[in-house]
Amino acid sequence: MPLGGSNSSDEYLIEGEPKPAPGQENVGRYRVASPDYFRTMGISIVRGRGFTDQDKAGAPPVVMVNEAFVRKHWPSQYPIGKRIRFYGSLEEAPWMEVVGVIADVKHELDLPVTPEYYLPHAQNPWNAMVLVARTSVQPSALASALRQQVLAIDKDQPVFDVKTMQEVRSISVAVYSFSSVMLGIFAFVALLLASIGIYGVMAFAVTQRTQEIGIRIALGARSADVLKLVVTHGMKLALFGMVLGLGGSWALTRFMEKLLFGVQATDVLTFSVVSVCLLVAAFVACYLPARRATKVDPLVALRYE
Repeated sequence: MPLGGSNSSDEYLIEGEPKPAPGQENVGRYRVASPDYFRTMGISIVRGRGFTDQDKAGAPPVVMVNEAFVRKHWPSQYPIGKRIRFYGSLEEAPWMEVVGVIADVKHELDLPVTPEYYLPHAQNPWNAMVLVARTSVQPSALASALRQQVLAIDKDQPVFDVKTMQEVRSISVAVYSFSSVMLGIFAFVALLLASIGIYGVMAFAVTQRTQEIGIRIALGARSADVLKLVVTHGMKLALFGMVLGLGGSWALTRFMEKLLFGVQATDVLTFSVVSVCLLVAAFVACYLPARRATKVDPLVALRYE
């Protein structure tokens, strides 16, 4: 199952292609499924057809492949009707005709999708399978009924490890979720400390210019003009630091890619939000002290040390 943690791989041959040299064999993951599996799991069949009850023992062998398989072997060809087979004699490993192509399914969150092929259970029975069911009611309410149906067929068949897909997904992402939460906490603390640091540095820089502000006002400068001058100067410094910070972040965040899902390490939205937060902190740090300084009596400002 997707995110189920169980995978099988084997070498295969492509009809019409020479046998690969040793060490360069085609290796793909293969899975065994019954006809209704793809519909039950909501896996799209993008070309051809799915398995049917006619794909049984004694019938011509068939196989379904994923889109990654097609991209690797037949990127500019129509895949339906192509044939592949396992290594071995033709009696033991006959050619299997591709009857359908399914959308790529992610089985490990931290790894890219690789070429995969699916075999019909009736032609390749396994002694250990996973039963999946789709229901319109609460999934947990169906567990007892499923057990009863299985036991009605074989009273010695154990039914265990019953989970919803949400539970399967939660287990598979538990380590990454913990890492993401911890990184999120550290990131928030870092953003808070950076904002406080920027505020403190900019506020101190503006305070150092209190005497200058007093002189400008004493010479007839309007408070609004002085305020604009100070804020503009401070924001230029903040923007310069922002450019340096963004450049460093853009280079370093790629080392976190394996901990991220559904978002790029260089996600534009994240960079934009953090940049805006820091710029707001810098603006407040420039504006508030400068505004206070413009309200001080020029004589007091001139005596300020």
